[in-house]
Amino acid sequence: MIHVLLSQAGGYRDIIAYLAGRGARVTVIGPEPREGIRGKKEIVRAMLSPRVLRTRGLWTREDRVLIVGWQALPVLALIKAGVLPRPARLLVMGCFIHGEGARRVVNRAWKTLRFPGLGFITFSPGETRNLIDEVGMPADSVHYHLWRQELDGQAQMQAEDGSIFAGGFSNRDYDLLLQAAEPLPAPLVIVASARNAIAPPSNEHTTIHRDLPEGEFEDLLARSTVVAMPLRSQGEACGQSVLLRVLRNGKPLVATRHESIEEYLGADYPGFVPHNDVTALRTALASALEQPGLRAVLSERIREAGRKLEQRGEPGAEIEEFLLA
Repeated sequence: MIHVLLSQAGGYRDIIAYLAGRGARVTVIGPEPREGIRGKKEIVRAMLSPRVLRTRGLWTREDRVLIVGWQALPVLALIKAGVLPRPARLLVMGCFIHGEGARRVVNRAWKTLRFPGLGFITFSPGETRNLIDEVGMPADSVHYHLWRQELDGQAQMQAEDGSIFAGGFSNRDYDLLLQAAEPLPAPLVIVASARNAIAPPSNEHTTIHRDLPEGEFEDLLARSTVVAMPLRSQGEACGQSVLLRVLRNGKPLVATRHESIEEYLGADYPGFVPHNDVTALRTALASALEQPGLRAVLSERIREAGRKLEQRGEPGAEIEEFLLA
């Protein structure tokens, strides 16, 4: 039997629904869900939640277990201590880090808690390399998954309003974008988390929203002329949920290069710019705004990437294959 343990309800909906439909038992072992993005302190408190004890007696040594999120650490510790039985296979998914110091600490924890049958599902090449090279996981125990999900809030088709749109939380460099867009005449619309530190804009044509509902988020994205994705050079999987909205709306994208996004668009996507380069980002945005031909090229590459992603099939089926391997 397959058991799925969730750090909080509602995440990875397409994968969880598929597995549950195939007979998997789903258990939430974190605290009650809350609105917005959880910070590091909240994640640590969630890891210490007594709900982790719901796992006692849940599975046998013949079962297979998928743990989604940072509750994996206390569960692995309980297995290592012999409090919980070691299942035939246990995969960990959804533990992303964007800082080198935190990564070193977590790597030490993974090394300490390893046991036969443990594996990981990764959402970026960097996460895969780290687990193999730094944690010492066997390559056949690390499974790469190109994340995809049918997100809520799909927008209606609408006319472009001439704006630049940027949104999302993790690994964003909004201050770089503000510097790049400051002299451009196009309105800049940013939809960030309350946890994103963003310098006050220096002009009146920049609007910053915080924690908008998904429908409003995508509506602003859909009416924009160009989408900007300013990502920092560090970190693992990031930008993917916003990218999925870009793909289904066919919007031209200008993004700082990150391998997580390259996995969807290809390394030769013409909308990539270098990291920490204000001039390059400004030039790329200006060109996309001013040149309909360039926007058409970028949009076609985006639509092509969307078509390829649709051909990959059910995400839950791929995760099930990893669990049963």
